[in-house]
Amino acid sequence: MAVCEMRKVYIIGDKDLRDSLIRRLGELALFQPKKMGKDLISSIFKKAERTEIKTDEVEENLSKLNWTIEYLGQFEKTKTGLGLFPSRAMITQEEFLGWVKNFDWKAICDRCLELNNRLETLREERRYLLERLESLVPWRGLPVPLEKLQGTRSVAYQLGISSSETKKLLQERLSKLKGAHLHILREEARRLYFLLVYLKDMEESIDSILYEIGIERVQFKELKGIPEEEIKRIRKRISLIDGQIDEIRRQARKISKEKIKLMALYDYFYNLLQEKRVSEHAKLSSYTFALEGWIRKQDLPKLRDGLKDFSLVDIIVREPNEEEEKDVPVALSNRRIFKPFEMVTNLYGVPRYFEIDPTPFLAPFFALFLALCLTDGGYGIILALLAYLIPKKVQVGEGGKRLFSILFFSGLVTIGIGIMTGGIFGIQVSQLPPFLAPLKKLSLFNPLEQPMVFLVISLALGVVHLMIGIGLALWEDLRRGDIISAILDHLSWIILILGVILFGLSKLEILSKTFATPGLIMALSGAIVLFLFAGRESKSLIGRLGKGAYELYGLISLFGDVLSYSRLLALGLATSVIATVVNLIANMASGIPLIGPVFTVIILILGHLGNIAINTLSGFIHTARLQFVEFFGKFYQGGGKSFTPFRHEGKYTMIVKE
Repeated sequence: MAVCEMRKVYIIGDKDLRDSLIRRLGELALFQPKKMGKDLISSIFKKAERTEIKTDEVEENLSKLNWTIEYLGQFEKTKTGLGLFPSRAMITQEEFLGWVKNFDWKAICDRCLELNNRLETLREERRYLLERLESLVPWRGLPVPLEKLQGTRSVAYQLGISSSETKKLLQERLSKLKGAHLHILREEARRLYFLLVYLKDMEESIDSILYEIGIERVQFKELKGIPEEEIKRIRKRISLIDGQIDEIRRQARKISKEKIKLMALYDYFYNLLQEKRVSEHAKLSSYTFALEGWIRKQDLPKLRDGLKDFSLVDIIVREPNEEEEKDVPVALSNRRIFKPFEMVTNLYGVPRYFEIDPTPFLAPFFALFLALCLTDGGYGIILALLAYLIPKKVQVGEGGKRLFSILFFSGLVTIGIGIMTGGIFGIQVSQLPPFLAPLKKLSLFNPLEQPMVFLVISLALGVVHLMIGIGLALWEDLRRGDIISAILDHLSWIILILGVILFGLSKLEILSKTFATPGLIMALSGAIVLFLFAGRESKSLIGRLGKGAYELYGLISLFGDVLSYSRLLALGLATSVIATVVNLIANMASGIPLIGPVFTVIILILGHLGNIAINTLSGFIHTARLQFVEFFGKFYQGGGKSFTPFRHEGKYTMIVKE
């Protein structure tokens, strides 16, 4: 099976060797530690003390380094890799050890914090000055110093803003008052800016007029000087602040050259923290320590060889039992061609330890279904080329490599599907140039002209897909020794479905009529077995028959599952239609004088690339749904825990051999 055999391992050794041995385990990356259980070996250490490991300082260092790395990232000129697939910097072991030993990372972190604090202070001051500038600009024509607007014993000043429509009314109302003067400073954007000078004993009358008209009062209590001069001073200060901000950014960009060293230090402390957390799993006695964990059976020789330098260490190994199924971590091991499709399985959830790995069974269907969603041989060529070249030119990480491998295989299958359906970049096989005439012989049908053929193929593939799922459920029962369930619950369904298919095809005269009777017998036999035995666990006869009838009702649900595969037809036709429309629009654009050929090329490139991107994404999603809902629903439970061995690995860096 594709689920690796696991072994529970107990590592017992001299107490003084604990830290160095854990460090070696991280380098080997073979062992997944766990808390000590309640079995015989663990009971020997049940009275042993668990040492308290202090991690506060390491976590604080990680926090400082992470903040500094993200801060310096703002000032990098170039970015590498794709955002969806984070890449890691390549460094040598010598560089890594040298930076860990000699690089003064704390000084860099402190300097970056200082620069950031200074930058935030300047930005805050700049925001404040911009607000003041915005409020002063409308009043730049005011000839009176702002501090004089506080007035005197007998005279008051009031700045105001109103709509232009109220100008005449304001002038009329104020003209009736002696001792009040309205000085209009500017009028723009249907807004009126004015200065009102009046005697203080008229304050009640002025307030009443301003309130009735809806005047917005303006005050500058903290500012001094003529607005025009204050505006110049503020702009000069903003210019100075901008220069200081640019200098801080220049210094930060200079420091960012040390970012790779900070990244290496982060990974060092991260691995140190992981070592300390593994140490927390260990139990100590007066002279020894014990670690418990999991390892793949095939890696046991590597573990023994990797720990052979530790003379005072013993390794005890035992097989997991079925009671531990929920606790045994799962590692998948598939052939190279199926390996990328483990990503699809992991999206749903890894199998339990004693469960079948569905990866080898879903892989061919996943590539085929995605190809049917594209249906165009030209699109398959582009998809395969891009999926092959991008991981070679851009760092995409391990997950990215698996995704592009899936797309590469799917692209190859799409080429074959495109040839069979007679579509190359939306051009039908009958319209291809003479040198591609041999492809016409390979074309089986045109989805746009024969959609019912495409539908039948999609549904037929769905039936095969579901039958394999039921067959895997039967196999799972046989592996567990549950022969009764295998025969009564799953084999009966297979016989029923095959019988219905034979009977239906013979009635449609696709098969000989001689298949009708055997098909009917098979269908009735399967139905009777399900009706009588699906509810065999029920103690009452009525309960058994009721459960059997409900099980037969599941045939309708099965038909619904089969119809779900019609989405392959819908997506395949959508891709073909859009490709044809792109070609049609490009052909229309070619008739434009002078620039027509340029527009044609642009439309063809952008149109077809966009069609590939959109339909590959939708095809991937719907293909995954067919796997997760229809296929997995017949046999797969999942819910296992992934095997994640303790390893020294970097979030930011990767050590390469020199």
